Amino acid sequence: MEAFRKFFDTLNLPDKITGDFSLLLLFIGMSLGLGFLFGRFKLVSMLINVYISLAIISVIPEKFLEFSPYAPAGAFMALLLFLTMIDKRLFDLHISTAATDFFWRMFVMSILVTGMIVSSVLTFLPKKVALDLISVTAYSYFASPLAVVFWLVVPVLALLFINNRLK
Repeated sequence: MEAFRKFFDTLNLPDKITGDFSLLLLFIGMSLGLGFLFGRFKLVSMLINVYISLAIISVIPEKFLEFSPYAPAGAFMALLLFLTMIDKRLFDLHISTAATDFFWRMFVMSILVTGMIVSSVLTFLPKKVALDLISVTAYSYFASPLAVVFWLVVPVLALLFINNRLK
């Protein structure tokens, strides 16, 4: 038993390995769920809804969201949910099924949308709260300044390759 414990000590696993693993499983589950639940018609408009929600939350005066450290993340999720419910009236965008690689494109888009959502929520949460749940490494994949830029820019660039309506 002692040899088993020494083996795991030599791996230098983070203290929050269960939180990191849970985040990974949640990320994969959300990606698959978004892809299958919303399908090709809503993934692109949901991507746009994330940008709209981020823009609106960033211009709301801080004094309106000071009542709780969770208020910005909760307001972001509520606004995202609201926009997703009404976006059929706002956008008529979808990922075309004309090509044989439809599932690949839908899967990539669902990963990028999920990454944007997770990145946005972790950015709005107080850093101390997020780091109580996951490791600094996992946090840096979604909420570091470079990661936030990645999760905001790459989905838009991916639309150039995924939307084949223009080809």
